[in-house]
Amino acid sequence: MEILKSTNKDYPSKLLKIKDYPKTIYVEGNLDLFNKKSVAIVGSRGCSEYGKSQAERFAKELSKMGICIISGLALGIDTVAHINSMCEEGSTIAVIASGLNKIFPPENKVVAEKIIENGGLILSESEPDEEIDMSRIPKRNRIISGLADVILVIEAKYRSGSTITARYGFKQRKEVACIPGNIDQKNSYGTNILLQEGANLVMSTQDILDLLGDEEKITPQVEGRFKEVYDNLCAIPQTVDEISKRVNKRISEVNEILFMLEVDGFAESLPGDKYIRCMKDIY
Repeated sequence: MEILKSTNKDYPSKLLKIKDYPKTIYVEGNLDLFNKKSVAIVGSRGCSEYGKSQAERFAKELSKMGICIISGLALGIDTVAHINSMCEEGSTIAVIASGLNKIFPPENKVVAEKIIENGGLILSESEPDEEIDMSRIPKRNRIISGLADVILVIEAKYRSGSTITARYGFKQRKEVACIPGNIDQKNSYGTNILLQEGANLVMSTQDILDLLGDEEKITPQVEGRFKEVYDNLCAIPQTVDEISKRVNKRISEVNEILFMLEVDGFAESLPGDKYIRCMKDIY
């Protein structure tokens, strides 16, 4: 464990840029993570299966690209984000409200140990042996947003820790993003309100990369029943009938698939009911 004063050279420079940065933080783990591009993934403790799957997806894909995932080690979305950020040799930072010797919630003590074992970092502004004080959790969230380049809220109720983190992000002039949710679900109310207030609507990892200003692009993949038709397209125009015979599918089905491929930018229709693969995918 290390004690970092705000005057220490290893103190995270990102935190120094926020108005009410902690004068002292206690850290354990890899200090190099403070200098990496990072995304905070936060959300409801009582997350839905949809929220869980999205947290897993974004944490895995972003960590695979070398982006550090930050969260608060709470149950629900936070836990899913931390665990899946450690796949593909990814890294994660957990910011907690209790002392480092008093991990809260206690159910996540094993997760905290795994974070350290996998080259991650745990941080707190509380004294090492200090028990959890629930009133400190909202204030803790300013550190999560302060360390992050982008804050992604997966699911959140109207007044929740996640919306507090997002609003800290707004004040700190950070990019705040939300995944839209079902308007009939309580866990979507907070995220949808944040979207109304100016948060970025995201649907893919590429949207997050754009907010980070990352030049790397994710190449879209053609999958499922569309792939066979796509693989048979080329720079030479072919009629629907020719493609149908090649893939051994009904013309009506091939027409439907070609229409969807064209909408997604993978195919281009030509006069005479002919199709080619989009040129951008060939060269």
